[in-house]
Amino acid sequence: MTLLPRMRILDRYVLALTLKPMMVSLGVVLMALLLERILRLIDILATAGAPIFIAFALAGNLVPHYLGFAMPAGFALGVYSAISKLSAGAELEAGLASGVSVRSIVRPLIALGVVLSVVSIVVVGYLSPLCRYAYREIINQSVSYAWRAHAPAATFISVKDGLTITADEVDKTGRNLKGVFIQNRENGVDVVTSAATGSLELTPDKTQIQLRLKNGAVVRDYGAERPSTLRFQDFILDRKFDLKAPPFRERGGSERELTMTELWNEMDAPLPSQPREQLAAEFHSRLARSLSLIFLPLLIVPLSMTMRRNTRIVNMAAAAIMMVVCHNALQIGETLADKGLAPAWIACWSPFVLFLGIALILFRTSTDRPGDTIISRAIDGVSDSLSQATRRVVGRFRTAEA
Repeated sequence: MTLLPRMRILDRYVLALTLKPMMVSLGVVLMALLLERILRLIDILATAGAPIFIAFALAGNLVPHYLGFAMPAGFALGVYSAISKLSAGAELEAGLASGVSVRSIVRPLIALGVVLSVVSIVVVGYLSPLCRYAYREIINQSVSYAWRAHAPAATFISVKDGLTITADEVDKTGRNLKGVFIQNRENGVDVVTSAATGSLELTPDKTQIQLRLKNGAVVRDYGAERPSTLRFQDFILDRKFDLKAPPFRERGGSERELTMTELWNEMDAPLPSQPREQLAAEFHSRLARSLSLIFLPLLIVPLSMTMRRNTRIVNMAAAAIMMVVCHNALQIGETLADKGLAPAWIACWSPFVLFLGIALILFRTSTDRPGDTIISRAIDGVSDSLSQATRRVVGRFRTAEA
């Protein structure tokens, strides 16, 4: 005797139709988001003089964050694609005629939504906070603090303490420079240093990097007074750059770096690390977004069961609009709870309840007459009104011509 019921042929067929487009759309959305972010990271790293390959390590830590946003869209597209194929191929009509109910078709999709909801809680609730902290740690080590012994040509590099360095030419090693220009500020005075050549080298104790310049000048601008100019043949910049960044702060500097369990414990702590409103808003918003995946098929399936092409397109647009509105409503609720303008359980769960109510109404009204929903009736009403108005206008023109 098995503890779990055996999966029917219909359930496997519906899931097979759903999983393939869901995975494809999920991969496309995820790659689009990551590629856009990788391009920005490469620009940031190049400006800071950090190795470009770090961008891929940073992008890897962003996968859980973007996966939490892409999962609802991918699941919705998968469900819509599966039910649309059943409708377009007359399989849905044949199944309904043979006694298969709409509820039996939705059942495996709800089960898939439960699985995805658990995955979302793991990804958004636990993996994303850890990866967010790792992302910020890498940024601190490679961009915000340390300057690597490498400088790209014709690029202004912003180093720590307001120091900006550029060079006209850089050799393959990135350490020998020509046409060096340096701008910084010392004691409220703008200092510009230029040199014919320069080289990045280790300090005698081999713990830091120093910049040695040759054949150049240092100009200090004292405002109304005449600028001070110092020419040199061999000069070492009085700034040293550490090879390694100091240890990054401990995880938990933001509520987004805390896991679901840590958020729950901090909410009940006598002295929480963050304001309770922010902790509660983050906890409830994560949970509401994850649980909404369970009931997503109740919204998408009624809008997918139609044979008319024009209605199908409008239904797809309606489903997309509803999902965007629901996402923005959850975002607004999280912001209100974060600012302390409303309790988190009201601000974050009210959009969820509203979404669930709309989904239940659509599904309830489509079980007796599949494809006949409030939206389809509204479309038919608008279409009939436009047709009547067109006939009246055409009739008036004909009367005038007669």
